[in-house]
Amino acid sequence: MDWVRLLSRLLQAESLPGQEGEAAALLLEALKGLGLPAWLDEAGNVEALLGEREPEVVLAGHLDVVPVGDLSHWPYPQGHLAQGALWGRGAVDMKGPLVAMLLALEALSQKPLKGRVRFLAAVQEEVGGLGSRFAAERLSPLAFVLGEPSGGRLMRGHRGRAEVWVDLEGEEAHAALAGPENPLFDLGEYLLALRDLPVGPGLKLTPTRVASYPAATNQTPGVVRLYLDVRYEPEADLEALLERLKTLGPASVYIPEEERASGEVRLRIPALWPPYRLPEDHPLLRVALKALGQERAGLWPFTTDAPYLGTKAPVLGYGPGDPALAHTPKEHIPLAEVEAAGKAYAQLVEALWNAA
Repeated sequence: MDWVRLLSRLLQAESLPGQEGEAAALLLEALKGLGLPAWLDEAGNVEALLGEREPEVVLAGHLDVVPVGDLSHWPYPQGHLAQGALWGRGAVDMKGPLVAMLLALEALSQKPLKGRVRFLAAVQEEVGGLGSRFAAERLSPLAFVLGEPSGGRLMRGHRGRAEVWVDLEGEEAHAALAGPENPLFDLGEYLLALRDLPVGPGLKLTPTRVASYPAATNQTPGVVRLYLDVRYEPEADLEALLERLKTLGPASVYIPEEERASGEVRLRIPALWPPYRLPEDHPLLRVALKALGQERAGLWPFTTDAPYLGTKAPVLGYGPGDPALAHTPKEHIPLAEVEAAGKAYAQLVEALWNAA
């Protein structure tokens, strides 16, 4: 398998959420080239199987990426090989890890199999996890190995995130005739109260954006919307925070929902990305740490598909690439890290099989 060329082509395939078809086709071609049965499920997730008998370990990741942005900000074109690394959107988040998983499948196919390994590349992780939510409904493996970038360190979870909308209503009026009933004044008072609000343990609240509707500059708005980013630990009381936010002013406070679709699947998904924590003393986590020669697992700084997959089996995180490069115009992944991750994924699968 010419995995360098495959990864370069994957990076050139713009696969925004809902537009993962080209990247999915490239992966299907590569998986079939390895002699594996591979297919798209009803949601458009790419799947493949190696082996027949249990226990099953799932190598999981996602196909979609955030937008490339201004290409002039990138030091190299998408998919370009330079400085021993491949550059482009998705290099670490997370097409590089997906290709490393293919290397693991190729290596494992040359050995006696003590179990089954499933490859899962899900759609729409960046916008709520439709693909993983759907796949988790029918999978019951021994464990998931989630390939989000971690710099080669084993991970056991992350904080949660909620997007909270605060709507302040007023009356639309021509700016030349408007009176004092302007929701922008209410917004100012709300922000001042918010600045002094004790949010509670395990919570971090950050105002990130303001929008007005209508958006004309010669008209007072009918609605001013304040966007809040909330990061929270598993033990935090998110509902109590929402109730406190409602007391700060004449506002509607809520977590919005959006209907997402892919293939035959339609889901209504809230702007809520739950936390996930695998206990530090979980036996499979200890097995994975030993297999990789590491002492302690870390925590990702961002959210992942782990909470949805974790409803069915433990999720172990491991991926090549520097996570700080994700979503930036400097995103790249060294070829050596992809190769090393391929070997590590194979080691993890075999160690988990032996522990079953």
